[in-house]
Amino acid sequence: MSSHPQFQYTRLAYQAQAVRSVEQVFDDVRFIAPRDVHGNPTFAPHEAADTLRANIDGVRAANDVEAGTVSVPHTATPALQLDVLMETGTGKTFTFIETIHRLHQKFGLAKFIVLVPSNAIRQGTLRTLQTTAAFFAREYDNQKISVVNYSDKTVAGFIHAANRGISVMVATYQSFAGDSKLIHKRGVEANLFGRARSYMEALAAMRPVLIIDEPHRFEGRQTQEYLTRFNPLLTLRFGATFKRDEFTNLIYTLDSLEAFRQRLVKGITVDTVGTGSDMAETLTLLQVSGTAKEREALVRYQKADGKPATVALRAKTNLGEQTGLSWLDGHVVEKITKAELLFTNGLALPLEVPVGYGMLADEVQSMLIARAIGNHFEREEALFQRGVKAISLFFIDAVHKYLPDGQRPAVLRALFEQHYRAQLQAVLARDELDADYRAYLERSAGDVGRVHRGYFARSHSEKGEEEAIKLILQDKEKLLSFDTDLRFIFSMWALQEGWDNPNVFTLCKLAPSNSKITRLQQIGRGLRLAVNQQLERVPAEDAEFDAINDLTVVVPASEGDFVRAIQGEISAASVRRVSAVFDDGVLAQYGVALSTRQANRVLDALAAIGLIELDDLSGQATLLWPRQQYQAQRERILAALRAIANLPPNGGQNMLRYLDLYYEGAGQVKAKPDKKPPTLAVRGEQFEKFRGLWSSLNHDAVLRYELDSVQLVESVLSRIDAHFDIKPLAISVTRASQVHSVNEVRSEQAAYKVLPHSVFTLAGFVGELANGTRLSLHTVSDILRRMPAEKFALIARNENRALITLRELIIRCVHELVVNKVTYELREVRVQTALTDRAGQLLKTIPLALCGAETHDMANTAVREKSLYANPLMPVDSQIERDTVDESSLPQVTVFAKLPKVNIPTPLGNYNPDFGYVVAHGGKPTALYLVVETKGYDQYADIHDKERWKIESARHFFAALAARQVPVVFKTKLNGQSLAALVADLQPASGA
Repeated sequence: MSSHPQFQYTRLAYQAQAVRSVEQVFDDVRFIAPRDVHGNPTFAPHEAADTLRANIDGVRAANDVEAGTVSVPHTATPALQLDVLMETGTGKTFTFIETIHRLHQKFGLAKFIVLVPSNAIRQGTLRTLQTTAAFFAREYDNQKISVVNYSDKTVAGFIHAANRGISVMVATYQSFAGDSKLIHKRGVEANLFGRARSYMEALAAMRPVLIIDEPHRFEGRQTQEYLTRFNPLLTLRFGATFKRDEFTNLIYTLDSLEAFRQRLVKGITVDTVGTGSDMAETLTLLQVSGTAKEREALVRYQKADGKPATVALRAKTNLGEQTGLSWLDGHVVEKITKAELLFTNGLALPLEVPVGYGMLADEVQSMLIARAIGNHFEREEALFQRGVKAISLFFIDAVHKYLPDGQRPAVLRALFEQHYRAQLQAVLARDELDADYRAYLERSAGDVGRVHRGYFARSHSEKGEEEAIKLILQDKEKLLSFDTDLRFIFSMWALQEGWDNPNVFTLCKLAPSNSKITRLQQIGRGLRLAVNQQLERVPAEDAEFDAINDLTVVVPASEGDFVRAIQGEISAASVRRVSAVFDDGVLAQYGVALSTRQANRVLDALAAIGLIELDDLSGQATLLWPRQQYQAQRERILAALRAIANLPPNGGQNMLRYLDLYYEGAGQVKAKPDKKPPTLAVRGEQFEKFRGLWSSLNHDAVLRYELDSVQLVESVLSRIDAHFDIKPLAISVTRASQVHSVNEVRSEQAAYKVLPHSVFTLAGFVGELANGTRLSLHTVSDILRRMPAEKFALIARNENRALITLRELIIRCVHELVVNKVTYELREVRVQTALTDRAGQLLKTIPLALCGAETHDMANTAVREKSLYANPLMPVDSQIERDTVDESSLPQVTVFAKLPKVNIPTPLGNYNPDFGYVVAHGGKPTALYLVVETKGYDQYADIHDKERWKIESARHFFAALAARQVPVVFKTKLNGQSLAALVADLQPASGA
């Protein structure tokens, strides 16, 4: 028996109203007892038709429902159908389970078949039936309910169950849609109910009540045909989405607009990462050719240099491999139709419609992951103190990016753990952190693998993943407990429907989404209201209800205006059409104005106070105010409308009713405001002392260097002779014997060499090496031609490894030779810099991030007085930088600063030194400038080659300044070296 608490169910008013609406349809309808104890009671359609129609009309009127048609059959087939619209996250499953109990209690109906569109939803439905059983037993006089998970072994038991209790069978539509399915086969059992010759005939004879979950997934012609074979007495369709608003006997609606307005689901905050230009790449399906069995799709994409290109794809083709773009490896063709290409990661390309994919670049995914973890930590402590566990959900584009697959690294898993560790360290460094929350975080700090898991179709075969899958899919109560460390879940769109968790507070969209799936469906997994450790919902009257129940969705900018898109979907999917964009027709529909002339006056009045933007050509108005501003200005709106002559008496109130519906519904979706980045205030008087050094560092400089190809070839050949070695490919095989005896197992290991096979032609190898090193074909050919024969022969052992090794070896030689040949031509001083604007005026503040990722408190007053910045801290990036700041109280130092970016060009990229000092020089009027590069190494030779080469290149830049009589000295400061020693050793314009 589980030690974790169970969900605390309470019947909410809107759910009770939905159940009551179904019940009232059958008021005064005479039910006829079944001929057999296994079947349902029935009613005579021709006798009940008028009563049913009157009841349906009455229920619709009471519930203010006008959408859809009313249709009541006078014959047994087709069966009566009733539709109930309930938004995702509002307890739709709970509601139809109570409907089952009510129909049994009031009318004796006992046999129910629940049809769902997927196995994931089936598992969720079965779980809810199980966890609600005790609650409904108390509510309905201990009515017994038997739940059957459809299979060839369980269906007969469901058929033969007596109708004294409730029997519910849950199945997917795949179980019955097709003559070959077991349910239609004849002679499967000799003694079926009545004289039925198949399970389906037996079910049809019982006249079951059919409950269809998510009806938009049952719209296929074949599926519809097979549904009629159940011969249901009644079909109840419960859904959040109905195809093209095709309602039949819609009796109750709780649409998106109402769900948000009544605070029945979480509000949504959208956090957009990057700009549209960062991720502007698109894929476009240009044409489809070939037969249905072997179709070929022509797709346009952008190459790494941004130029357009096309590629032909077939089923199972990997787009990343075909294009050579690694970030597209997750795009494997699943299916090609005449009008669409579908990838296995869920991305769909409709014919001739550009679809963005730039979000898949690794660096952008890294940004998204970092932001999602940041959002998680922003709220987790406060939620923890309320007893609410925060969970974050990531949708990714390729399984191998999370679960290792052969040689391909799990890049997203690595990125997550990297960002999580860094942000966890920052959180734990806070002195005011709640003690219990600190203990909760520290419990898994040493093994961050405990905080994240994935659920994918492939997971079932992954060793060690089974427990995680059970936890994610079934043990929801355990997952919601603080006793469980798992709180970050990775999946593809497998968790799209049929799974949700009330405590998902951050949802990060790393994957492209199927074009057929709405944005609201994508984020529906996190809309359910949160629960605490007792699995109780936070009550609506709680002062922190809105703050707690808010879902942050992290998306790339390539998604476009995600906020406006969701707002539009909420409005479009709602029975009452309320939108941020409206016109005079809407005002007439809501009783605001009686004529077009009046409506135009209303629109002009709303535009005058700034509530709307009015398009004079189309006549459309667009709401401009955010929700808070609207709520504060409602009286002002009313006053403006009262000033309009001859407006209907309730015109103003009706306008507010429309605006309330919008702002309390779609207006619950909002963009996350950007946090103002921390800044440094620059002290003007200190900058005047610093200006000379700063101007010197901001010279525009033309970088020149020469590469002696003869010397390069000699250097490369020398290094090849000393260091080039390629091992042959080998496979290790272990053979174990005597395995039946624990103490006598013998294990022998052997390595088998793999015969080399050629990947490149010689010309191809030369070309690849030339491209990778940016050298001419002639130079590369010369190197290979002059290689010692025994070294050249090593290439055949493993051509790919040889190519990489030679490329790195050559580039290393290039850098070493170039550094000694660097010269700088200094030009004018840049006017606009990190510290000055376009006019050369000093900026009052600069972003702290320009100088360092972390901050160091300057406890010493003498250090603070010498700082360029007014803040009592200095940006830093390492421990040696902290130490250097603390040492900066030397009496010779006039002013110092961690330098903002100056971007000195070098052959290996821009270089930014760490510190700048203005130093008084022996009482002389001319100060000395000291630029310090800090490196946390004990020896200069220990510095990474690329960093060391940048420093060596920069020395030539400072030498060029010295040649212009600029009194600047450039020094490198290592571990164990003091700033005082560097200052004491200063000689003006001497270089380093």
